[in-house]
Amino acid sequence: MLKEIQTIVENSGALIYIIDLSTHEILYANKKCKEEFGEILSKTCYKVLQNKQNKPCGFCPLNQNKIEPNLLPFGTLYNWEHKNTLNNKDYMFVSHISQWTDGRKVNIQFGINISEQKKLEAQILKEKDEFIETFKIIIDSTLEGIIIYDENQKCIQVNKIATKLLGFTEEEMINKDALDFIATESKNLVKHVIKKDNQEAYESILLRKDGSTFPAILRGKNIKILDKNVRVSAILDISEIKEKEKEILQLAQYDHLTELPNRLMLREIFSFMSKRVKRENHYGALLFIDLDYFKMVNDIKGHTAGDLVLIETAKRLKKILREADFVARLGGDEFVILIDTKSNDKELVIKDINIISKKILKEIKKPYLILEHELRLTTSIGIILFRKNTNLDELMKYADTAMYSSKEKGRDRFSYFDPKLQQMIEEKAQMVEELRKAIERKELVLHYQKQILTKNNISRVIGVEALIRWNSKRGLIPPNSFISIAEESGLIISIGKWILIEAINQIKQWEEDKEKKEWRISVNISPKQFERDNFVDLVDSLIKEHNINPNKLRLELTENLLIKNVEETLQKIKKLFEIGVTLSIDDFGTGYSSLAYLKQLPIQELKIDQSFIRDILIDTNDFSIVETILSIGGKFNLEVIAEGVETKEQHEILVSMGCSYFQGYLFGKPNNPDLL
Repeated sequence: MLKEIQTIVENSGALIYIIDLSTHEILYANKKCKEEFGEILSKTCYKVLQNKQNKPCGFCPLNQNKIEPNLLPFGTLYNWEHKNTLNNKDYMFVSHISQWTDGRKVNIQFGINISEQKKLEAQILKEKDEFIETFKIIIDSTLEGIIIYDENQKCIQVNKIATKLLGFTEEEMINKDALDFIATESKNLVKHVIKKDNQEAYESILLRKDGSTFPAILRGKNIKILDKNVRVSAILDISEIKEKEKEILQLAQYDHLTELPNRLMLREIFSFMSKRVKRENHYGALLFIDLDYFKMVNDIKGHTAGDLVLIETAKRLKKILREADFVARLGGDEFVILIDTKSNDKELVIKDINIISKKILKEIKKPYLILEHELRLTTSIGIILFRKNTNLDELMKYADTAMYSSKEKGRDRFSYFDPKLQQMIEEKAQMVEELRKAIERKELVLHYQKQILTKNNISRVIGVEALIRWNSKRGLIPPNSFISIAEESGLIISIGKWILIEAINQIKQWEEDKEKKEWRISVNISPKQFERDNFVDLVDSLIKEHNINPNKLRLELTENLLIKNVEETLQKIKKLFEIGVTLSIDDFGTGYSSLAYLKQLPIQELKIDQSFIRDILIDTNDFSIVETILSIGGKFNLEVIAEGVETKEQHEILVSMGCSYFQGYLFGKPNNPDLL
């Protein structure tokens, strides 16, 4: 249906174009516009629709208000006419302030060529002597209905178009009063306008002989002909224009894929529903629905399959809901449902919403038969109840928060909004913004913690681990307070690159130091950083750019990274080994890697997580785990380093177990490189 609507609009005989009120950019122009003015799409309206015009047109009624055009309220309507300076044609325009699909405020403008009608008016004034005979011929050839009234507003002459529009014969119309052709709802307006000698074009509802009505644009002019005062009134039927305007608004308010209402229509419905809920003291409910793993459908089966899933989801949601409920698609795989519960009993409301939510979960879990494939999906739902809070943006934010809570709990479930959860999310968002500014202000610093080799009861420094700190106004912030947020927000990519550059610079500086030139620097690599296609090339280019010994750089990878994209991970690790970089598996024993991987990986080190070291003296399980890791390291000929060694007793028992490499507060806290 939408394609048919677009075809009608595109091939209309009227000029139809849409202008962004903020930028004056032409967002849409139909075929007639292009025939008249050429390729004008995406260009500034007053520059391409007028001759030598370099600023907004003063004659446009939208620019004749005290307020800016983009501040005019939605629904504002202007009817006006103008002689175009490019082709000298006269046009009748209808301008309507509306909202475009992306939320921008626009002017939907319709124009009809009225050059002939304007010539007609001139002809009437010029040719007095032959008025009766020639006027009849001319008015019958116009596109508008023409009615001429005497000074008492009685009809004395009509053209064929007027009789056709109004359903009367010419004889029936003669001597009728001007208001006899006006519908009841427009009579007061017309009475007011008639008092003006030369009226502006305006919109009115006209009455046919059979009692039906139609919208029209009326223009009237009082003139003197043959010493008689008469009024020439022109009628332009705009039924078709109104239908096209309705169709364009349909395009703007409905999602083209699922034919569900979109975000714009959602706002209108919510405005109506929230007032009713508030007035009747009922509970309303907003459900935010997001399909789980929908991106995988697009990635694996293609966007065509994804679109078909969305269409089918829309059908399923409409099937579940009651007639009074409302469902809209926001975009992507996000849907919103509005429900007026018609109850002020919160327990009953929650019970009903739970029933609806369970139906949605059950319906979405049914197999999707798409392009001969059977797909199985689930969905996560966030719910917010409202009664007095009628701020849609705020409610959407809360429901979105609840939806993400459902995802974090395992998906395929619904959750109600928790204010504490929202506070946590807002604090996290604030932290992301502060961290972004910290990167810009260069507030991040690297500290280094010594790594020790103990052999024959002699301990010496063999390297350091680079540990990031945030030097904020609140003091030095440790990484466990912000690294997870950096991971979630994607800031870890730029932070990780900075850490690599700083560490490699430090290796270069220590080349001149007699003792430290032998030290290696271990750098933790984020999974997101490692998974980027250019990671290996980045490491290689930085090593070559700073001309360092690659063996002095040790990259620490998390154990869990090994089970994701196994083949790709193995290939990257082998390329890093070929570059000369040494590799370590961080926090070994806490993840799920297989021993089968260890024999394939060109790694040099396993790091025992400090959680196993902390209670090694009193917990037999921790003792056994550490003993096993040391045994694995020995069998694979790997260095095994114990993290978090804080006491002499821990060090001694680890040495007795065969551990040679250590890191922890016993040997020194992380510090500025100049203080090591």
